[in-house]
Amino acid sequence: MITARTYCRSPIGLLRIEASAAGLRRVRMAGAPLDELSGAGLEHIEDFLNFCAGYFSGETSGFAGALDLDDASPTQQRLWRRVQQIPYGTTESYASIGRSLGLHPRVVGAGMRAVPVLLAIPAHRVIHADGRVGGFAGMEGVKVWLLDFEKANRQSDI
Repeated sequence: MITARTYCRSPIGLLRIEASAAGLRRVRMAGAPLDELSGAGLEHIEDFLNFCAGYFSGETSGFAGALDLDDASPTQQRLWRRVQQIPYGTTESYASIGRSLGLHPRVVGAGMRAVPVLLAIPAHRVIHADGRVGGFAGMEGVKVWLLDFEKANRQSDI
């Protein structure tokens, strides 16, 4: 159950952030903001807002806050935990991830389309084996922007 919600303006657009008492539940691109909820879970939203501020300032660490993935299947949870291990500024193919988990690349693609928490689970780092960017739930331009942003910031860290 979602008990806290807020919005964050970012370089990729308005983000709607939702959490439960157990952790961050959803981060999605949003239209106009609605009323915010208050209650259990606000600390998880604060964790994500701090992560976002760092991420869009070029910090390369991943989201370390709690995630509430109770609505996900065990396969989705295992896949998303695996994707969280892809280093900042790098990519991995659907096929490679599939091989590492014993899943067909199409299952990996379906799992990426279902990622509930944008950026906290970096689905944008998963691409085709031939280097094509692939889909991003109709936001391929956002995926390209995120990959380019990370590449530029990773190079500045070296």
